[in-house]
Amino acid sequence: MNIMLIICLGNPGKEYENTRHNAGFWCADKLANLFHTKFISNKKYLGEIAAFTFNAETHFLLKPMTYMNNSGDSVFALLQDVPLEASHILVIEDDINLPVGRVRLRAKGSAGGHNGLKSIISKIGENFWRLRIGVGLPDKQAGKNNEHEALISHVLGKISSQEAQILRKVVDSVPDIVKEWLSENGLEAMNKYNPMEF
Repeated sequence: MNIMLIICLGNPGKEYENTRHNAGFWCADKLANLFHTKFISNKKYLGEIAAFTFNAETHFLLKPMTYMNNSGDSVFALLQDVPLEASHILVIEDDINLPVGRVRLRAKGSAGGHNGLKSIISKIGENFWRLRIGVGLPDKQAGKNNEHEALISHVLGKISSQEAQILRKVVDSVPDIVKEWLSENGLEAMNKYNPMEF
């Protein structure tokens, strides 16, 4: 039985709901609807978890509730009870290095400056799949005084209506990408979706 785990990154709390850093949580909710499942709070796993069936196999969705920088704690806790190969794990997260309207599926890699990925890599290594949702870089003018502060303001900032329209299309495409990945067609999904512009 090939159990697979999809980890969707974000920050808990109403104040973060519509921020770029919560792109992973938006995808989590979309996937839960697709697979007719609901997230249940689990203190042991420091997050919310949902089980679902796809192709007669049971798989899991996880939303760490540790705040982004400690996402690895939630992942590590779950893997103590559900040991999985890294190749059966997919992390969905926002990426400032990709423009809005682009996604990038990869079989492994570095954190690319993303604190949620850094935390997970510190716990389980780099050899898991990741689906990056492009949220773009802040306006150059915004980063004039302090680039680090500008990046934080950008990922934790509210999105414009124009961005929201594009990101909605991206999130709507995620279930198709995930279904390909669950069917172990990750490489085909990379070739199909990575070049696309939404």
